[in-house]
Amino acid sequence: MSGIDAVKRIVETEAKARKVVEDAKTRAQDILQKASRDLEAARQLILDQAQSQREDILSKAKEEAESEAGRSDADTDQMLANYQKAFQSRKNEAVDKAVQLILRG
Repeated sequence: MSGIDAVKRIVETEAKARKVVEDAKTRAQDILQKASRDLEAARQLILDQAQSQREDILSKAKEEAESEAGRSDADTDQMLANYQKAFQSRKNEAVDKAVQLILRG
């Protein structure tokens, strides 16, 4: 092989090496960009799932609070009815005693 052929071969090899390096850089950049997109997609998915769980928890808590409030209202109404009955009974007893006292005079 002559010196010119050797130089040509070196130049060709260097050109191929530069091409391989450029291709590797391009591929590495593509991989980094894809990884970044994948990471953002995973992050968004996690945020969406967290938001959905939050909404479920809040919805259940609201339903439980409304149910508890309903039970509390019913309990309060029952207590008021019992107090009303007790008051009316005592009132009737007091009126009966007052009438008896007046009639006995």
